[in-house]
Amino acid sequence: MNIKDEDMEWELEAPLLAALPRLTPYRVPDNYFNDLTAQLNSTAFLNSLSQTDGHGFSIPANYFEELTAQVKSRVAVEQFKSIGFSTPANYFDQLQAKILAQTVESTSAPKVIRFWQTDLMRYAAAACFIILTASGLYLKEQQTIKATRSTELASETLLYDIDESVIIEHLQESQTATNTSASQAEMESYILDHYSSNDLSNNL
Repeated sequence: MNIKDEDMEWELEAPLLAALPRLTPYRVPDNYFNDLTAQLNSTAFLNSLSQTDGHGFSIPANYFEELTAQVKSRVAVEQFKSIGFSTPANYFDQLQAKILAQTVESTSAPKVIRFWQTDLMRYAAAACFIILTASGLYLKEQQTIKATRSTELASETLLYDIDESVIIEHLQESQTATNTSASQAEMESYILDHYSSNDLSNNL
């Protein structure tokens, strides 16, 4: 089978592919081969720089954060250089006389502001005095309240420590003392003062 018959069979099996134009799909950019040597050399040089340890490029610390301020300062310096500075005529000859005239030879009296002449300072001092006295009285009252509470607690704790039998004996002794100390006449006067005749007749 010859090559022509094989091509015919291929065209019959794939008519869509055979209908496509027979052109080279690859295109070479303009001046590609003329610039190829320079491109290869620059690529090799960059690769050699990236492979060297410790000899590459490094960015200082906080470079991008401080870049705006550095650019502005450089621009300001350049503007000042373009403007330039000039000293007036006989500036340094008259400088000492001007300084002495403004300091030593000035006859203006200093302005004195008295501290207690302003109303604001008077009101502030009165408010501070009132606050201090009120706080002192409050603290003193709190101390007295604490002292009375502590004495009450101490007396209560002493009562808790006393035995019940001692308390009962004391009450009995006090009752017998009151019973014996009151006379018959005092008891009669007490009954007549506090009870009516109806109450006495009913109780009898």
